Amino acid sequence: MRRLVKGVLAGLCMLPLAALATTAVFSAKITRTLASDENAFGGCMVLLDKSPVSEGLDCTGSWVTFSCSGEHVSKSSALRMFDSAQMAFLMDRTVRVTVDDSRKHNQRCLVTRIDVLSS
Repeated sequence: MRRLVKGVLAGLCMLPLAALATTAVFSAKITRTLASDENAFGGCMVLLDKSPVSEGLDCTGSWVTFSCSGEHVSKSSALRMFDSAQMAFLMDRTVRVTVDDSRKHNQRCLVTRIDVLSS
């Protein structure tokens, strides 16, 4: 049994860093929105009042992308999530986001789900 455990642990140490990517779910407020061409930051992003880094993710800053360019998710899904984010921003609502640090635009992590919470 000890050999099995040692073997599993040794195998885990040899995994590539990409396999250690994490996803975090946390609540935050949106403080800014950004829409740009598809070549910059995936085309649309929001600035959260809480950094994904504080949730253990490997991201840069508090900006997160929805990948409206369609690189990481479909354009329609990204735009639908960005619409929800804009609504939450305008209504000053808290959102619950799922953020993935294995998919990024310019080191900004990808939002894969957004829930707009009631006040």
